[in-house]
Parts: sequence; structure tokens; C-alpha cells
Amino acid sequence: MSDLENPYDQPPFVARYALARPGPPPDILPLLVQLCGRDPPRLVVDLGCGTGLSTTPWSGRAGRVIGIESNPHMLRRARRVEGVEYRLGPAQATGLKSGSVDIVTCSQSFHWMPRRETIREIARIMRRGAVFAVYDYTLPPLIDPGLDPAFDRLLRWSGLPTERKGKATHAASLARSGRFRWVRKGWLHHSDLGNARRVLDLAMSIAHVSARLEGDVTSRDPHWRRFETAARRTLGTGRRRFWWAYDLTLAVK
Repeated sequence: MSDLENPYDQPPFVARYALARPGPPPDILPLLVQLCGRDPPRLVVDLGCGTGLSTTPWSGRAGRVIGIESNPHMLRRARRVEGVEYRLGPAQATGLKSGSVDIVTCSQSFHWMPRRETIREIARIMRRGAVFAVYDYTLPPLIDPGLDPAFDRLLRWSGLPTERKGKATHAASLARSGRFRWVRKGWLHHSDLGNARRVLDLAMSIAHVSARLEGDVTSRDPHWRRFETAARRTLGTGRRRFWWAYDLTLAVK
């Protein structure tokens, strides 16, 4: 795959991803601390941490926080923020000590990983009673009914599946592994603020869209221009609240 074909290797894409994508819902931190039974947790590990959006909120909330990411370009961006230890490597080979981790998370990343090998590694590094959380937000966020049709048309044109393969089977895979004594699905919500510019950056932070436009946010492609026009017309120049819905899967060892 060339750099042009892989947006995750392109600095503009990585920058847009870090700025436009949401962080974790704040309630997930106290929830996972409660479920793991140790406050503060001694070690939290975020697998597929990307640019650190899902990792940095744990800084100061746990004794030690480690983000693990296989893409050096994403990891370089994550390392701009101090307070977290980052490691380059695959989720299925963390190199961490067996039974050492209180909380393991995968935010918007578990579906990219080799399922069986990653589950085996997660169970290995978790102590008895530790919790594993997979959470993914739905795109687009809830903002305005006038924006949804334009976003849907853009995603269909980009070729992005409406439901990323594998996401719907997280709970079944964890339960079937036999490595966890409790598996349960749930949902969380979170809101933040943004404007039309953020909506455009958010769309361009989707790899399928960025690849179709060759990473050019000023593209004259008619599909992009229609989306840009709809976003600016719908949201105007002010800031609006973005409502994010997270699909959550939990497993306790």
C-alpha cells in the first residue's frame, strides 16, 4: 500500500484525526475503575491507541498508563502529550507481564486487530478481576437532521460499510473465547462542541473519504463540494453541540 493509498501514514490526515475525532465518554473512566475493583488502578493499557485520544484521559487517574499503537505516524502525534507511556507494536504482542494489568481498553480499534490472537494476549496480561472494554462511536454524531443525508451520501460514495465488519460480534467473540467470567454489552453517550469546519475535518478523518479525495480537503470533486455546501449551510458559522453514541462491550476476567 502506497502512502497515497494509506491515509494513516499522512501527517495531514493524522492531524485532522487528532483534532476532529472525540475522546472517550467521561463516564467510562469511573465505570471501569469500579468494575476492576481497584481505585486507583495500578496499570491501564490502551491498545490501538492511535493519536492518544483514548489514552491521555487516564493520565493522573492511574498509577501507570501505557498506550500501544502499531502505526508510527499516529504514535508520533500521541507522544506530543506527556503523562502517558507509549509503545510501538501490535496489540497481540504487548510484551507486558502476565497478570499485571487492571484495565485494558480498545477505542475504535478492536475491529482492526487479529481477533483470536489479541483476545488471548489481553487475557494473558489481565489480572484476575481486571476489566477489558471495547468501545466504538457511531458516525456521524447527532448534530442536525439536515446534515445526516449529506453525510450518508458521502460515506456511501466513499465505500465505507455502514457497519464495520466485526464490530457487531465483539461480545460474542469474547464470550466464545472462554477467557472471561463476565461479558456484557452497554451504551454510553458524550457531547462536545464543534462547527462546520470540524464536520469537514471529521469527514476527512475517515480513511475511505480521505483516500477517495487523495487527502485533499480543498478537492473540487462534486461529491465533496456537495457535502461541504450542506455542512456550511446547515450549521452556519456558529458552534453546535455534537452528541456521540458509543457502543460498549465489557469483559471481566
